[in-house]
Amino acid sequence: MEEGPAVGTLSREVSTEEAEPLGAAWSGDSGHVSQSHSSASGPWDDDGPEDAPGRDLPLLRRAASGYASSLLPSAGPRPEVEALDASLEELLAKVDEFVGMLDMIRGDSSHVVGEGVPRIHAKAAEMRRIYGRIDKLEAFVRMIGSSVARMEEQVAKAEAELGTFPRAFRRLLHTISVPALFRSAPSGPQRAAYEPPVLFRTEDHFPGCGDRPQL
Repeated sequence: MEEGPAVGTLSREVSTEEAEPLGAAWSGDSGHVSQSHSSASGPWDDDGPEDAPGRDLPLLRRAASGYASSLLPSAGPRPEVEALDASLEELLAKVDEFVGMLDMIRGDSSHVVGEGVPRIHAKAAEMRRIYGRIDKLEAFVRMIGSSVARMEEQVAKAEAELGTFPRAFRRLLHTISVPALFRSAPSGPQRAAYEPPVLFRTEDHFPGCGDRPQL
């Protein structure tokens, strides 16, 4: 009856000694816990060589996530999307304004071609007639200028021959009879008779002027 507890104690010690070598053999380091990676660690946490195939995977994942957040619609408005919408609205408003201006220019062009050009052509024909009358008037003014120049020349010649003595005193002297004794013979040749220059007639150039009543 006394051997039962001793046998149980001996069997527990044997099982403990057998378990120790098995655990050490499993860990491979005489009882120390292994520091190997767990199966939950991903390939992007591996500090392998630079040419490892999974080393750039975290950077690619972050870049893809950023592009996806920028392109895909989100729950709330994003500043980039709002700025793009505002610029598009402004561009569309300017395009509408430009199209309206083109329509206005097209309408004005059709109005000018349809109505303005015929009126300009009619005014051009009328202006040609006015230009012809202006040319005739310039020729008439030149003729009057030449006639006035001839008259001034003859007036200057007459003043040089007859002098500028007042006409009243000249008539008074002609009325006084002078005795024949005091009369002197003419010293020079007699002056030729005065011939008035040929002047223009207004009726020749303006036919309607002769029919008007004189005031």
